[in-house]
Amino acid sequence: MRISRQLLKSIVEHAQQSRPHECCGILMSTSGNSSVVDHVIPAENVEKDDPERRYALGHNAHLKAVNMEALGEAYIIGYYHSHPDGKPRPSNHDAEQAVSEVIYLITGLGNGEIEHAAWRFENDNPTREPLEVSE
Repeated sequence: MRISRQLLKSIVEHAQQSRPHECCGILMSTSGNSSVVDHVIPAENVEKDDPERRYALGHNAHLKAVNMEALGEAYIIGYYHSHPDGKPRPSNHDAEQAVSEVIYLITGLGNGEIEHAAWRFENDNPTREPLEVSE
């Protein structure tokens, strides 16, 4: 997966502002390349039971992404979320909720250290994807 430093910075800011809750959002591609993120849509985490350890995308962000797809402006290629006090490794819940064929970018803010990792899932099994940060 390739993403610009500026987009990654906006995801980190979203994650830091959302603490102690997880943040979440949608990864979009305007080129149609399923490995290049060139637009992100921050979402509200509407998870009611455990927003510190789980996320649920808000309706408005999803609607915006679907509208962009319908207009041919961009395509959903994945989702991002944060682990406010942990590493960027998928939790069991993340794996259970994952859909194959899309990328999941996790930003970990544990121990004051910012880390990113991209994942794909097949049958609840995560596979780490190479993450390239471009200027």
